[in-house]
Amino acid sequence: FSEEYVDTPATKKRGFIVPVTKEAIFFDRTGMVLRRAGEIAKWLRVNKEKRILDAVLGVTNTYRRNGVASNTYLTAAPYINTKTSNALVDWTDIEGAALLFEDMTDPNTGEPISPMGDTVLVPGALAMTAKRIVSATEVRFGDGASSTSQTISKNPIDGNLRVLSNQYVKSRSGSSTTWWLGSPRKAFAYIENHPIAVVQAPPNSEAEFVADIVSRFKVSERGAVGVLEPRYMVKSTA
Repeated sequence: FSEEYVDTPATKKRGFIVPVTKEAIFFDRTGMVLRRAGEIAKWLRVNKEKRILDAVLGVTNTYRRNGVASNTYLTAAPYINTKTSNALVDWTDIEGAALLFEDMTDPNTGEPISPMGDTVLVPGALAMTAKRIVSATEVRFGDGASSTSQTISKNPIDGNLRVLSNQYVKSRSGSSTTWWLGSPRKAFAYIENHPIAVVQAPPNSEAEFVADIVSRFKVSERGAVGVLEPRYMVKSTA
């Protein structure tokens, strides 16, 4: 029983208050001021998603094991979880990334760390390609010429992979060809003191009496993204 620990970043409180004056409501011809003010949680959720993606994609690196800091994705010891020249085209590229898991072992026991994982994370440019690879019903080998025989088999991908993508993957990573394979639920964690919550100030408040601020909306959240074990993820670049 030896000491073993991973440092996670200190949680940070984020939020803001949107005050709405009587004049803003009175002269609002669109009727949208109060509605937009009440949607402030949307932008804190966007901020949270960007911060989580930055950690998952390796844009920010917070991995610190036993007091030693390291990047999330490495191309050399103590572990290699980045595969270069591995553009996502067909199932063989997923196989190439998955084979890296065979060489990554638990730093304490030396046993294999993980199977292939359950998630493929891609930018929008690769979303349809990834879905085609994962959901294919058969795979054909051979060029299809009359003089060349073809072998038809079941899709080597067993169908347990989910494909995740959104517009922020490209904008945060800066690449439309880089993709990730693994088990993000095991690799990362969101340390949360309290979730996103929206509160509206009660009527007849001091701010309303003094400054004609008839409505106020406050949103706040406290948390941080932590990297628990980067060996559960593999990053592939084209």
